[in-house]
Amino acid sequence: MGKIFTVGIFGSSKSGKTILGESILFKTGMISRMGDINQGNTTFDFDEEEKMRLMSINLSVGYFKKNDNFIYLLDVPGYIDFLGEQISGVEAADIAILNISASEGIEVGTEKIWEMITKKGLPTIIFINKIDLPEVNIKKIIGEIYSFFGNKVVIANFPVFEDGKIKIQNIFSDSLENVGEFGEYIQKSLDTIAELDDAIMEKYLEGVKLTEKEISKFLKKGILERKIFPVLFGSGINLIGIEELVDFLINFAPSTEELPSIKGKNQDGQEIYVERNINQPFTGIIFKTIFDPYAGRLSYIKVLSGKFSSNYQFLNATKNTKERVGQIYRMQGRKQEPVDVVGPGEIVTAAKLNSNTFDTICDLNTFVVFEKPHIPEGAVSYSIAPKIKGTEDKLGNAIGRIAEEDLTIRIYRDEETGETIISGMGDLHIDITVNKFKNKFGVEVERGIPKIAYKETITTSTTAEGKYKRQTGGRGQYGHCFIKVEPLPRGAGFEFVDQIVGGVIPRNFIPSVEKGVREAMKKGVLANYPIVDIRVILYDGSYHVVDSSDIAFQIAGSMALQKAVSQANPILLEPIVNVEIRVPSEFVGDVIGTINSKRGKVIDLISSSNFQIIKAQVPLAEMLNYTNELRSITSGKGTFSMEFSHYEEVPPHIASKIIEQRKKEKEAKT
Repeated sequence: MGKIFTVGIFGSSKSGKTILGESILFKTGMISRMGDINQGNTTFDFDEEEKMRLMSINLSVGYFKKNDNFIYLLDVPGYIDFLGEQISGVEAADIAILNISASEGIEVGTEKIWEMITKKGLPTIIFINKIDLPEVNIKKIIGEIYSFFGNKVVIANFPVFEDGKIKIQNIFSDSLENVGEFGEYIQKSLDTIAELDDAIMEKYLEGVKLTEKEISKFLKKGILERKIFPVLFGSGINLIGIEELVDFLINFAPSTEELPSIKGKNQDGQEIYVERNINQPFTGIIFKTIFDPYAGRLSYIKVLSGKFSSNYQFLNATKNTKERVGQIYRMQGRKQEPVDVVGPGEIVTAAKLNSNTFDTICDLNTFVVFEKPHIPEGAVSYSIAPKIKGTEDKLGNAIGRIAEEDLTIRIYRDEETGETIISGMGDLHIDITVNKFKNKFGVEVERGIPKIAYKETITTSTTAEGKYKRQTGGRGQYGHCFIKVEPLPRGAGFEFVDQIVGGVIPRNFIPSVEKGVREAMKKGVLANYPIVDIRVILYDGSYHVVDSSDIAFQIAGSMALQKAVSQANPILLEPIVNVEIRVPSEFVGDVIGTINSKRGKVIDLISSSNFQIIKAQVPLAEMLNYTNELRSITSGKGTFSMEFSHYEEVPPHIASKIIEQRKKEKEAKT
């Protein structure tokens, strides 16, 4: 019986991942002709948006067979905006092929995806693609590989250029010849392999030549344990080195059953380990959800242990609910192929499940939950609204489905500004999602720049009186209170303290004063922004036995707060975000310059291979167009992410402009 391999093809955008996958399918006879990205007919890039933009946007799955072995391929988008698809790819893959363009070398996207692969601990094969481009310097790219990956690099094969043709030489071959300039790298690689085993090392030091058969066992162990990273060369588009890559994968990469057990938790929260064995109870994860125009909701399932079959009832352990799956399908790009039963390592899809992305599913008599990956918050936000009146319900339905498809898209209503906000990983990510509303769900949206959620607070303590008295015939209204306001530390929120003694305000009206204070806090005295970080102490007041009421004390509390805040030197606060920027070293000075110009503070600068990671804190208001600005400064080579940190005081000269603008907006509405 053959083995199962689940291989993710990772790398930066435009490095040739999709064509590499296409060439593997063609070379192994799974497709009859090579697709072309420019013609929009590849197996993996089948979405209309992908065809238009000539780039992978969605994670897609295919497979090939060789001898009795079954190998699943995941084509994982490389552009950093599609981080959600990359997370799904890392979760579903058992082995990584890290695809690096020989002409571009290690890019920002390569480094970011490598961090994810390393964190997940995936055994990795490095494939240097596009070696037949005229500007390629093989020795330079090998130097870059050693510099980035260190002494774990093993040059498993290398290209020989003869008479305008490229031949791939295996370093383990008994007939190895014409090593030329690769001699030193072959020697280093053999040294690294010999270090994997004492017996092999002994023979090697005695000058005995190591054969392919002799070292294969230890090579596989080294790859599995990430002690070595084999490097292979080729060209996807011209089918160079593809056969060698496939053979190396099957001969030396670990199959599913050779991988370590997976850690999960049982119903009591205790750690348990699941073996990747067909004789174990079924367990699996849903690593991707899409809404197909024909099939509806489609779930991508990775089997981790046991057997999974069509018309099978299972437990969703994450939700603790039971479900039944109908027909399951193996995917070749967008093409669905019905299948009856699959085992560990295999990937299938099923329609109309209620389970969500990263839910754990398992046998009814088994309970295990696998840890979900961390989903970062988006760095770029816009406001959205329906373009056509009357389509609000349709928009609401589309928002729910889009959020299920892409966990890195967050759509929510900002209660402070009243806007619907969409947040994503970058402008391209948002563009594609906005198009998805129209093309996939039939509702058009307008996009705008979101309002900044400023807040107001006080800087000194003061007291104030709130008195509401009204007599209009019959029963009147009477509420009277004295409060003291004090500033609290930033981020502390709100505190209400009751110091009433002697019954000067009856106990049943004290919550009314607090309610009025809270209501008044929704609109500050400077620019109608919410008031935060204050303590309000209710210490005195009076009441009328007939005219006092809940609403009267609410109004009194509201009046008192507005007076007190006006007297307590109010200031404007703005949101500050933590920003992490990755750029090639030569752009560090320019990028730090932009941070300084944005009133930002550089917190840390970390070197990482050819790149620098700049960590800074910057006012959110200054980051609204930073995607385009960074792209311009770094020629498209820089990336950034950001998340909310805290609130800080707005400098007075900027605060005055914001307050003035708010007054104009208010006047325009009246």
